[in-house]
Amino acid sequence: MPNMRLYLQLIKPMNFKISNESKVGVLAAIAITFLILGYNFMSGRASFFSSKFKLNAILTDVTEINTSTPILYKGFKIGNVNTVEMTETLGKFNVLFVINEDISIPEDSKLKVIGTLLNGKSLNLMLGNSSIMVKNNGVLGSIADTSLMESVGDAVKPLSDKINSIVASLDSLLSHGELNQTIAHLNNSLKSFTKTSDNAAELIKNNLPKIDKILSNVESISSNLAKNNKAITLIINNLKATTDNLAAANLKEAVENANKSLVEFNEIVTKINDGKGTLGLLINDKELYQNLNKTAFDLDVLLKDFNKFPAKYIPIPFTKKQRKNAIEQSENSKN
Repeated sequence: MPNMRLYLQLIKPMNFKISNESKVGVLAAIAITFLILGYNFMSGRASFFSSKFKLNAILTDVTEINTSTPILYKGFKIGNVNTVEMTETLGKFNVLFVINEDISIPEDSKLKVIGTLLNGKSLNLMLGNSSIMVKNNGVLGSIADTSLMESVGDAVKPLSDKINSIVASLDSLLSHGELNQTIAHLNNSLKSFTKTSDNAAELIKNNLPKIDKILSNVESISSNLAKNNKAITLIINNLKATTDNLAAANLKEAVENANKSLVEFNEIVTKINDGKGTLGLLINDKELYQNLNKTAFDLDVLLKDFNKFPAKYIPIPFTKKQRKNAIEQSENSKN
């Protein structure tokens, strides 16, 4: 079978030989590829394996903003600046940046410039509330932010003004000699205080024997009190018992007198209720009460008539005619 043999010879595997130059070329191509990818990643450009979502923002100041400036969302890096170009309008710059994360961005979102002390500046993405999402190559608004050094300067400025004011006040005091006078007065006060303390020390030194004697006497008195503590305690207890007895005796006598008075008062009330005595008769005898009431009424009528017609009861200095008229007028008033 010559044809079959020929076929088998044709299908035998072929031995390929790769030269060293080819191997070097392949390795060089791979290295260049990884170098380009790494450069793009480090410079902020999206890699070939990530989805590029490009957006634009118009800024008025791009100081310290370049292709390595990160795009942050709540502190998390979501992209980088790609290019910075000047627009046709003077004083405005177009910043093209790439978003590497899968995030929906409303069209009213803003890009805020944040200044840092060590890492230059970053761009912070502030998401809006619009229901319409921005499209690829869309334009976002921007929010200018003062740099960190400017913020520190604004915070330090009031303090600097106060320091300048204090320095000016000190300079004024020095120029007018008021501070020197104050220091001189303070120095005199310190000298006076030193002199007073020296005098006090000298006085204590001169009277030290007397002070020792006084302290000895005080110590002796306290020692005697400690030795006679039991006797003093006994005297105090006896005095307390005596006062307690006196208080108890006075209280007992007062209670007995009160009881006695209550008994007597009860007897008086009983007699009054029984109709005994004048007060009892007045309270219990209704007829006597009515007679007294009538007598008082007649006496009141008599006094009123006397005040109104005195000539009826006093003959002098009135005449007989005046007396007669008074009697008639009194009788007519009663009728």
